[in-house]
Amino acid sequence: MKNNLPNLLFCILFLQICTLLRGQEKNTHSGMATDFDFGVTELETNYAGFPSKVTEANRTEYEALKARCRKEVVEENRKPWEALGELYAWFDDFHLRVGGFSDPYMQKEVPSYETMEDYDPLPTCRKVTDRTFLIRFPSCGGDDPTPEWVEESIKAYQASGCENLIIDIRGNGGGTDGIFRPYTKLLYDRETRVDGAEIRNTPAHIAWIEDIEVDWVQQLEDTMKASEDEFVLMTPRWIEISYDSISPLPRRAALIIDAEVASAGEQMVLTLRACSGRTTVYGRDNTMGCLDYSNCRTVNLPQSGITLSVPMTRSCRLPERGIDSTGIAPDVRIPLPLPTILTDNVDEWTEWVAAELESYLRPSL
Repeated sequence: MKNNLPNLLFCILFLQICTLLRGQEKNTHSGMATDFDFGVTELETNYAGFPSKVTEANRTEYEALKARCRKEVVEENRKPWEALGELYAWFDDFHLRVGGFSDPYMQKEVPSYETMEDYDPLPTCRKVTDRTFLIRFPSCGGDDPTPEWVEESIKAYQASGCENLIIDIRGNGGGTDGIFRPYTKLLYDRETRVDGAEIRNTPAHIAWIEDIEVDWVQQLEDTMKASEDEFVLMTPRWIEISYDSISPLPRRAALIIDAEVASAGEQMVLTLRACSGRTTVYGRDNTMGCLDYSNCRTVNLPQSGITLSVPMTRSCRLPERGIDSTGIAPDVRIPLPLPTILTDNVDEWTEWVAAELESYLRPSL
């Protein structure tokens, strides 16, 4: 018996270690499930698209996907952020994201410009010809270009003496609407209105805006707290566009788009198309289609820290006139191959559009 004591102690120690490891594995799986369940709650409780995108016709499909993804996390060691990426991609909304983990599962394909030698649109403003001026405006983010740059680009155009203007927004993935308003005022020639937005009324969204010390946001917070409706108007249902005067120049204008134009970039297209009869939209591909659900709130998964992006609002043009499924089509398709380089240069598309603008008789305003 004495000779068997070391073996007995080893067996006891081995069993204790196995029990401890099983407990650690269970805790690990529990933590993974915590991240997944947190992401599901954000999706179902706060995503502005959830109430309309999950219908009686497809609810069974959604629930089956959710159950499979959770099972893979709990039983098969699948990373919860990868499983959430697949679940979020089911909604086919480029604003609804789990870090970059939704991308491989997105149903909608967006044309790629990787075949170009250099696709890196940069802010620039310059003459294309003596009659046509170029402003390349690749972001509404406010950092590059800045609002000050936008104002300077308009002054540069006005000083150029050119009768035509090209605003090139290829690569503009969005930001905020306010930064492109000076271009709206420059090109405006008719009163109109554009669709507003409504916000999903949840405690998380109220908490998100409560520290924003802007009068209209504080009023929105009060409205949300006082309402029992699932959605409340964040803006007027129709936003009026009206200015006291019309700039005589440009006589003709072009907006160049591509498939990387999204979010606030797409709103710029819709706004200028609505308020400027002298502006024509040119491009080869439709825009991305990433605007119906917007104004994203970001939140981190509790265990991994991976960032979720959850749209809080939906456009009042829904459900009849959504754009996410198709993007926005150009008025005129550019019949050219992709340019070799798009940075701060005057590329082949810009030259072609300039020639198009200059081929028209000068309209009278």
